[in-house]
Parts: sequence; structure tokens; C-alpha cells
Amino acid sequence: MAYHCLVTSPAQADHRSELMRFLSVSVALSALVASTYAIPQAEALRPWLPGEPIPLVHFFAGAGSEVRLDEFGEIAKVELAPTPAPEGEAVAVPPDELPLALPDRPPAVPTLLEVPEGALDSFFAALAAVEDGEPDRIARALHWGDSTIAADGITGTVRKRLQGRFGDGGPGFLAVHTDPRWQIRPGVLRTHKGEWESLTITFGGAEEPRYGLGGNVSSSPGVEEATATLGGLRIDGKRQPLHRFDVHYQRRPDGGTLSVVPRGHRGAVLKTASERVGDAFRELPASKGATTLWMKTHADGPVTVYGVALETEGPGVTWETLGIAGSSIGSMTAHQSRHHLKSQVERRKPDLVVYQTGGNELTYPTLLQGEGEKYETSYLKVLDKLRGGAPEASCLMVGPLDQATRQRGNVVSKANLDRMIRVQKRTAERAGCAFWDARHVMGGEGGFARWLNHQPRFAWTDLIHLNSDGLELVGNSLADALIAEYDRWRAEHPEAGWEPLDGEDEASVPAEAPLPEIP
Repeated sequence: MAYHCLVTSPAQADHRSELMRFLSVSVALSALVASTYAIPQAEALRPWLPGEPIPLVHFFAGAGSEVRLDEFGEIAKVELAPTPAPEGEAVAVPPDELPLALPDRPPAVPTLLEVPEGALDSFFAALAAVEDGEPDRIARALHWGDSTIAADGITGTVRKRLQGRFGDGGPGFLAVHTDPRWQIRPGVLRTHKGEWESLTITFGGAEEPRYGLGGNVSSSPGVEEATATLGGLRIDGKRQPLHRFDVHYQRRPDGGTLSVVPRGHRGAVLKTASERVGDAFRELPASKGATTLWMKTHADGPVTVYGVALETEGPGVTWETLGIAGSSIGSMTAHQSRHHLKSQVERRKPDLVVYQTGGNELTYPTLLQGEGEKYETSYLKVLDKLRGGAPEASCLMVGPLDQATRQRGNVVSKANLDRMIRVQKRTAERAGCAFWDARHVMGGEGGFARWLNHQPRFAWTDLIHLNSDGLELVGNSLADALIAEYDRWRAEHPEAGWEPLDGEDEASVPAEAPLPEIP
């Protein structure tokens, strides 16, 4: 009987050891990959998801096609559709196919207003009167919203464009004191000394659900004197002259005293004590023009002020920023008294009511249920509250901008934006409001990524907000749409406008006795 002895060489032993290590690593890697499919939180780490090209295999499909799993779970070759637009560009409607000509402002997509019959007639009639030079006429637009307008980027651009065309009506409504984290208004004068506190509709906290026209209420505790000074823009190095100051303030049982004086004009002393909480107003004319309004509390009790409306003598336009970061239809519903807001709006006599929100509402259960009927109902209630003090005013809804999130390293638009815009358009139609699709201006799906990657960049890396250049671009796009729609309306309504009656343009305002200038 023969015996054979198997002898393993050192080289064979090393090869076997390497093979075992390779198999061990492969098993461990396979287990790690498998765990990403077993753990929901690890979805972002999964190397492949249904609907994506099959790894490696799709490279052999040839140009213009990929290998994927079809709807039956079978491997299939899929022909790829042409890429709709390269990075940094958006799919735009050719200008000659638009019913109205709009300027080309890449990467923005020219976007028209969607206007039901008569929805903007009141505002356009006011613009026509201003354009024709009606004395003292101010066409007022009140624009509420969230952080998209809280820094006055979009609204400031629209204001500048309309005032450049129709005349400067002044800054409009300003809160006395603001927390710059939630609301700012660059360019205007707003200084204060002493103790002031501001509360907004976003977080609440006020004793009463009364946050003024702009959703921001300012209070001085009345323990010591506090002052505030408000004024308009600097134009050619000088502060613009203003001719009307309308103070919106609160009366309450323990209210103190507030003095208000336009520079160089007769002022007023306001006693804010009352048997119960309520709203009050005081207009102070400044026939010669005053650059500032000075306010002082008298340390004899708390003083609460909602804000001051500042206007020129006209004719002109105001586009008033009433945006609060973080606000939504929820905060407007929870923290603003309907009766209170009605009185505030009624006092301003707006010709146009604008509402722009949605970015903070994408996860609302009411939006995600069914076809969003409950969200629509809530939105209608907010519109009704805003319009309660100006039922004859025109109405404009502005949809949300595109927002994004990072998925598997890619910047992709947030889910539910298409749904929200469909519901908001439906809401606008039911309410008889015009609608402007701000997301369409960004190119729709994928718009945020395009604006973020554009050179120069138009968006911040938080994937929510546009930078100042982006906001200005959106503001110019909205102004383009408004002016184009107005020009068409004016051509279709030749009877609109204003014509002076005999002697009407020669009316004079009685002179006021000047007061000493304020320190």
C-alpha cells in the first residue's frame, strides 16, 4: 500500500490566507450593506434603491439607456429621455409664446399672474388714479408673509419698482421696535432708547391676541422713560419728507402716557388708560413735511404700540412689508384676534391685500390628507380674516418658493410642494384672488439646486432661503408681472383714472404752528 503526503508550500499558504481574509471582508461588507435595508434610518446609506439604475449592469446598456428593474421586478433596458435643461438653467416658456411680454431675467422663468375676472380691479383703479396725478392719492398694498419677505428683499424690490413708475407714497406701516431675528426693514430710520419689548405672532406671548397690522407688538413697561424715532429712506443724501403719521396703539386699564411729535410740527399727548383693552389711532399731519416722528413714554404706566404708518403727500404707492419669520396660517389663526386685525386693516384702507406663505406648512397633516381640503379651508379662513377690514380691496396670493433637501448627496426639491401649490391655486380661485407661482419663477422642480449652483449664486446652502440677489430677482419678476398685467388692464379700461374738477388741484392745506425741533 502506498502512502502520499500532501505538502503545502509557503506560497500556497499565503494565498489561502489572503483568500480567507477576502471572503471575511466580503461577508462583513455584505452584512453591512444588508443592514442598511433592515434599518429604516439607514436609507441614505443604501447603495441602490428601486427605480435607480442597477449598479454596474447599467454601464453595459449603451449610450442613451440604462438597465433598471421594471414594474414587474424584471431587469429591463430603459431608454432615457433627453435632459430637460442643463445645470444652472430652467425650462422657460419662449417669450413669443407668452400672452404678455415679460423681461428675460435668467435664471428666473418669466411668470404671469393668474387673474380671475376683476380680481385686481380695485388695485389697478387706484394705480390709474395715482398715475393720473390725483392729489393726496396713495395706492396701498399690504403684503403679509413669512421669512421669505421678513427681510424686505422681495417686497422692497417690488416697492422700488412701483414707486419708480407711479410715485413714492412713503414707507407705509412700520413697527416701533423689532427683533432683527424675525423682522428687519433695511434703509428706514428706526431707533430706540430705554426698555422696549417686541412679541410676534410666530411665538405669541402677549396678554391679548393683538399683534397689530404687522404681527409685531411693541411695549414699554412704563417704569422709566423710553423713546423711539421713525423715519423714511435717505434720498440723495437727505431723509425723505413725510406728511402723514398714523399711530396705531393699544388702550388698557393700566396704560401710561405716550407723546408723539413729527419733527417741526404740532404733536400730541396720548393717554392710553382705558376701562378695557382696545385699539386706538391718532393721525398727525405734517403739512410742510417732517423727516421723523419722535415718540416718548412718560414712565407712568405700560405703553403698547402696534406701529406707525408713514406716508408722503402723494400721489404715490406704498408696498408694506408685514412679514414675520416663522409665521404661517397656524400662527395667524392662533394669535391674531379677528376683530383686532379687522380694525387694523380697516384703518389702513388698502387697495390690495397680498398673502405669501407655505414654506412652514409643508408637513401640515391637513395638507397631506386627501386632496388637502382641510388645509384649503384653513387658508380660506386666514384670507377672510385678512380681508375682513377691506372687503373691496383686491387680493393676491403668492405661492412658496422652491425649497430643497439633501438626499444621497444630491440637492432635491422638497416633497409636497407641487401638492401645496395645487391647493393654493384652488384656494385663490375660490376666494376670488389672483395667484402668482413663485416656485415656477425658479423653474419648478429642481429650481433651488439650479439657483444654488448658478454663478453668481442666488440661494443659501440652508436649502430654504434665497440670498439678497435671489430675492431681488424674484421681486423684479413679480413687479414685471404686476406692471404687465396693469398695462393690459389700463388699455382695456380707458375710462379708468382721474381727471381734475375745476379748482380741485388747487386745494390748500392750512398751515400749522411749528414746534421747536426735537433733540
